[in-house]
Amino acid sequence: MNRRMDNRNNNTPKKKNWLITLVTILFLAAVGAGVYLMIAGPEEQQATESLEKTSFSEREYQGGGGVSVAIDKEEEEEPETIEPGTVTDQTEQDEETAEVEEEAPDTEESSDAIKNETVEEVEQPDDSMVVVPEPDLSSMIANAKSYVYTLYTDLDQGSGFLFNNKGDILTNAHVVKDSQYVTVKNSNGQEFNGQVIGFSRTADIALIRVPEIAGKAPMEMEMSPVSAGTKVFALGSPENINNTSTEGEITATGMDFFDGYKYDDLYEMTAKIKQGSSGGPLISAETGKILGINSIVLTDNPDIGYSIPIYTVNDQLQEWAANPLPADSDAWQPEVPDVSFEEEALRGFISDFYELVPYSLNDDEVTFYQFFLLPGSQGEMAGTEMVEGLKGEQRVFQAVEPIITDVEIGEKEAYITANATFTFHDQEDDKLVSISHAVIYTIVIDRFGDYQISAINNQEQ
Repeated sequence: MNRRMDNRNNNTPKKKNWLITLVTILFLAAVGAGVYLMIAGPEEQQATESLEKTSFSEREYQGGGGVSVAIDKEEEEEPETIEPGTVTDQTEQDEETAEVEEEAPDTEESSDAIKNETVEEVEQPDDSMVVVPEPDLSSMIANAKSYVYTLYTDLDQGSGFLFNNKGDILTNAHVVKDSQYVTVKNSNGQEFNGQVIGFSRTADIALIRVPEIAGKAPMEMEMSPVSAGTKVFALGSPENINNTSTEGEITATGMDFFDGYKYDDLYEMTAKIKQGSSGGPLISAETGKILGINSIVLTDNPDIGYSIPIYTVNDQLQEWAANPLPADSDAWQPEVPDVSFEEEALRGFISDFYELVPYSLNDDEVTFYQFFLLPGSQGEMAGTEMVEGLKGEQRVFQAVEPIITDVEIGEKEAYITANATFTFHDQEDDKLVSISHAVIYTIVIDRFGDYQISAINNQEQ
């Protein structure tokens, strides 16, 4: 028989079995793919729809611009954990595509990362669009306080403010006049010793140097006149209360006064100042610039104050700053004023002294007469002994009648010879009694230009 036929017939069942197996595998694969698509398809579609519905503000990302946007946690659904992967940022940077590889932490908060996500970079704000708010009065006052100082001397208390970056503080001359030392205190309560480097006996201005604050820049100052109606505020330490501010406006300009000092072209303002405010700054509430030095308040109208404009004294201040007085200068120390002895004034002086003595004879707490006696002199001691010698428990003084018999005027002293009769009621005997005495008074002129009794001697001597 033919062996080929036998062999072919023998191979037929094998081929059929292979075809059946192949068809079965393909069928199962197709069925599996269909099942997968039926299951996975809706989930992928739902995820896509969820992404499309989620607004940008509800997601969190870090793009090339470094802008972070926080997720709204209240509206966030429970995220599914995904495997770490690579996120490609499609944002254009310098016309190139920037790839950002980022390993997502295995936490729920980072599970919103999506592969190949395309986002729009948030633009940085244009600086030209930022509007800086206008400074208000409260901010101006708060800023200015760090430039204002409280001044203390052995005789007075006043105010001052920083004039330049050399540590120079501007104030009124009458604040430091006749003083032995000057101490300044800043708004934080720190105190420094100051040295007077400029002082005027005609204009009420002085400059004090404090080396510890050198280098600090001052506030801007107005070097041109301003008009009436300008809104202002005054800063200083009235009645030793530092950092006190008052508001008002300039009501007049070009005001002139003479009160021991010559004041020219003053600003008149309604910003109230009091004793202790002297030397503080007057500041424009419109520009924040220092306009003047607060100097005078009217006793009969305390609602009105006056300030020396900075521009009128700037040249003198700059001269002092460049050429300061030496440390041992006594330019601001007491000097004998240009006051002379006049006979009529001397007679009035002694008459006033006698008029005040009886008040002290009847009341131990009243000592008006002592203002006529030169402190520390023989006249102070002799005058006190005279008054104490006239007192008595049963004496009630009613009057004194002085008679000035002679006035002699010397170069530095004057001598007044006087007789006086004191009349009192002796309560013990119920009688009126008179006591007379005759003395010679030595009169001098003190550093303030006032007459003072420096010695009292009996006429017999």
